[in-house]
Amino acid sequence: MRIIALFLIFFCCGTSPVTAQNDYIVTTPSTQEIPVSEEEQFIKSNFPLQLLCKWTPGMKFMFAPSSRDMFLPTLSNYDTDKGVDNSLLKHKILTFTGTEEKAQNISNSTNYSTRFIFECEGEKYYYDIKNMRLDEICEKAPRACVNGLVYLKDVDTAKNLLIGKTIYIQSESVRVDDTNNYSGYRDVAIPANTEATITAVGVGNQTYPVKIIFKDTQGHSYYLEVALSRTNSGMDLNDFQGEKRMKYFSNAISFTNKNSDNIEGLKNKYLGRTVYPKKVLPAKRVVSLEGKQTESRVHLPRYTVLNIKDINLASSGSLSVLSLEDKAGVFYELEADLKYDVIVRNANYIEDLFGFEDIQKKYPGITEKRWQLISRGELETGMSTDECRLSIGDPVEIELKKDNRFETWFYNGKTLEFENGTLRRYK
Repeated sequence: MRIIALFLIFFCCGTSPVTAQNDYIVTTPSTQEIPVSEEEQFIKSNFPLQLLCKWTPGMKFMFAPSSRDMFLPTLSNYDTDKGVDNSLLKHKILTFTGTEEKAQNISNSTNYSTRFIFECEGEKYYYDIKNMRLDEICEKAPRACVNGLVYLKDVDTAKNLLIGKTIYIQSESVRVDDTNNYSGYRDVAIPANTEATITAVGVGNQTYPVKIIFKDTQGHSYYLEVALSRTNSGMDLNDFQGEKRMKYFSNAISFTNKNSDNIEGLKNKYLGRTVYPKKVLPAKRVVSLEGKQTESRVHLPRYTVLNIKDINLASSGSLSVLSLEDKAGVFYELEADLKYDVIVRNANYIEDLFGFEDIQKKYPGITEKRWQLISRGELETGMSTDECRLSIGDPVEIELKKDNRFETWFYNGKTLEFENGTLRRYK
């Protein structure tokens, strides 16, 4: 009995200070959503950060070392372990194939290193991170990167989504290419909020991998190099301060005119555009027959190619009714908000509802029968990788076989097996 009493006394004395101390430790909810701008949402939706320790086989990079990195080899030959002259690989495309862990016994301990392996034109190369195992890199070196590698998916995605888009440049300093300058470019001052159209997207550098070329309303062309996903950049969001602030896409470029909230201007921006629903949308179908107009409620399937024929604005605010025509000449009406509200996070924002292109013209090889399957999110053997992505989205992971003929895509609860880019099995 005396022992139990002593135990209770020690327990109470030991836990009371801990409880009191914990009252001073407070945190914000980890699952809450913070309102973001349209440009930040654009990055969040399309450019996820890929940490070095979580790279997956098949990721592609261009080797574009800076002038200061040209003297010491970045990569080693996989077969000879000798460093490779950076100039031999400059501007070549490298495909990441996986990692290897190397162990070296030193006296009474074992020293581990991690090799990141790449393939280029039939040759294999590796980048060595010493004194760390793969699972330690995320914990001890989350900003770890491979010098000189530009992540090409950022470039490809930006090219698909941005070319032809009207933007407003928030940076007051832009560049033009200039071969008469040692740096290869010249800085040019322009007014903030300059209206421009994106004409080309290409490779920048490791830290700011996307080079965006745009033309202003006077016909002058300039460019900016910006970061999007920050993959392999070694940059955290907090690093974009001072001179670097305008190197982040959402700071340098706006999708809307910051000087005007003119809803009529937004109407002109979307009127006449070719669009397709990103998801099944409820709509009203309007049919005129022998002078009579009939209406019925329908659901527009994903990827239906439509043209915005008219936009009827509400008496106040940015809510509108879109009049849409499909390829068969059938008209539909649905409500959409022309302006995104970061506080309200309006669910019917027009650019969340629609993609802005003729999606079927972009993939001319896809048959009408396949489009019907894709619109329903269904699969069938014989589909291409593009068709599968359109139907059920990007996989969580891709596993490539040694000869690259076979690959397996993993989803949550679904596995797809391809041979030479054609779906052979799924479960």
